[in-house]
Amino acid sequence: MSPFAFRSLVVCSVLLIVAEGIVDWSCPSLIPQSVTAALEKESATSFLEIHPYVSLAVLLPWLIAVLVSTVGLLFFKRWARSMALYSTVLGLAVYFFFGSSLSSAIGSALTDASSMVWGAVLALAYYSPLSERFATQDR
Repeated sequence: MSPFAFRSLVVCSVLLIVAEGIVDWSCPSLIPQSVTAALEKESATSFLEIHPYVSLAVLLPWLIAVLVSTVGLLFFKRWARSMALYSTVLGLAVYFFFGSSLSSAIGSALTDASSMVWGAVLALAYYSPLSERFATQDR
């Protein structure tokens, strides 16, 4: 795989998750009103809503790590692939504390596609001939 193709996959993963946010924000009618009303009636609030300072203390550094590692992957920085892997695992661990959420079918498809592309990026960063670019000293 060429470096351009790898970088394209990194950018594609980011663009897909941004597209999901835009679709669900700009087209709330894609989610049936009855389902939205049912979620609003749910009394259970998530841990992160109850403890906003804990949320900020955990989510802000995590978001920064995700952004920095994504940029680092674009430049084949040695530290970027491990930071991307660890921030992905941390994101999965924190995900359980978010509580219930709704997404349209299109939004869910875009999120799933982004996750699959991100998985491919991580796999390529570690287990492809391209991984040698990460093993060399930072350029």
